[in-house]
Amino acid sequence: MKKGILDEINRKSGMKVPDGYFDSLHDRVMQNLPQKEIIVERPAPISFWTMAKPWVYMAAMFAGIALMFKVFTWTSGDISDSQMNAMAKDSDTEIVEDFIFLNNVSDYTIYEFIAEVD
Repeated sequence: MKKGILDEINRKSGMKVPDGYFDSLHDRVMQNLPQKEIIVERPAPISFWTMAKPWVYMAAMFAGIALMFKVFTWTSGDISDSQMNAMAKDSDTEIVEDFIFLNNVSDYTIYEFIAEVD
């Protein structure tokens, strides 16, 4: 069996602790510390705005989402086929194109109109 290096050179650590040193260490350290005054602070009063703020922010968020849906899905109204036929017969092409552009006519409605005319 191999011996350790310290055993081979017959050396010990050389450090010794006096008997009962760690038994009274805590008491000696506490005696050397300065006394600290314990201050009890009362929490600051909570205002109405602090309590209502999360609810107001949540309501604003839902209002913003509803507004976004309204803006992104908004159309000025669908144009019936009879209105489009009347516009095509009575007006020249430029006026019809302006009407279609300004009233957000979908591509599908234009394709239906072209299919009916042919």
